[in-house]
Amino acid sequence: MEQLDALDRQIVAALVRNGRAPWRLIADVLGQQERTVARRGNKLLESGVVRTNSFINPSSVSSRSAFLLRVTAAPRELRRICSWLAAQAETSWVSALSGTNEAVAELFLAPDELGGFLYGRLAEVEGVQSFTMMPLLEYFRTPSGWTPDILAKEQYQSLHRDEDGQLAGIRAGRTGAALDETNRSLAELLHRNGRATVDELASELSVSKATVSRRLDAMTSSGALFIRAVVDPASLGFPVESLITLVRTGTATEDPGKYLAALPVTRWAAASGEYVLAQVAVASLEDLRGLLDGLRRLDGVTSLRSSIYAEIFKRSTVMYRDGVPEKPAEAAAPTDHS
Repeated sequence: MEQLDALDRQIVAALVRNGRAPWRLIADVLGQQERTVARRGNKLLESGVVRTNSFINPSSVSSRSAFLLRVTAAPRELRRICSWLAAQAETSWVSALSGTNEAVAELFLAPDELGGFLYGRLAEVEGVQSFTMMPLLEYFRTPSGWTPDILAKEQYQSLHRDEDGQLAGIRAGRTGAALDETNRSLAELLHRNGRATVDELASELSVSKATVSRRLDAMTSSGALFIRAVVDPASLGFPVESLITLVRTGTATEDPGKYLAALPVTRWAAASGEYVLAQVAVASLEDLRGLLDGLRRLDGVTSLRSSIYAEIFKRSTVMYRDGVPEKPAEAAAPTDHS
């Protein structure tokens, strides 16, 4: 994948922080002319290098919770199984790992859906040898809070507040009210185009701009709706993506999950009991080695495993075909997206 030049990388990093940031704000933060940033930014969006979409958080609006699924498969069947997982509405991202013939995915299921998915659907997929699944009980960082080492901390803060408020809502474990028809329609429009203007959204929904602004702010601030920039880290100069799994003790002076969440290489970090899991994106294998060495030295880390991503099949609900993200669907009647 061809890397972007310095300014394009900065623009993409700004969109990662705030996919709906006006070009004027991004230009001010980067110290560039607005017309230059707008021209380059629109070109990046049109080319598909980066796109913004919305993602309803099922754990905030339903009884569904996040799980990490790992599937061991026959090597020649792994890609087909990854594609099957990516096509399931319950998954938000799916990747194949290089260390073993293994697929890994994040999915959202209610307790009464577990048996049907695992033993009624997944177990019937040809080539599946075994699987493990663990609940993601606490998030320290999600892809919405990724701050790649491209902009300064102050620049990221100027573009958008951090996601601590959203994470607090996730950690609370309280199921909010289901989204009404207007909010679901708004989320569906933003899923197709996360940068649609308030005017465009209000016109599509036949409501006032004030209603759109109020509802959008309420959903994003509560963690019910994430608006994310979908981008391959390789285009930003971070081609090595790895899933890190470590085991912590309850006596650690510094929580490894919080430590990982604070690093600019971390795209997301979560915990399931004594397990801490994170996806990182780094520039080289040498950088990954340095990161792992630092984690091993943390007090309370008893074991550590790193598995490099070999292929992406779904990222932030966007499906990939032969390594290329699918283009947004044409405008259609809003549907239930969870």
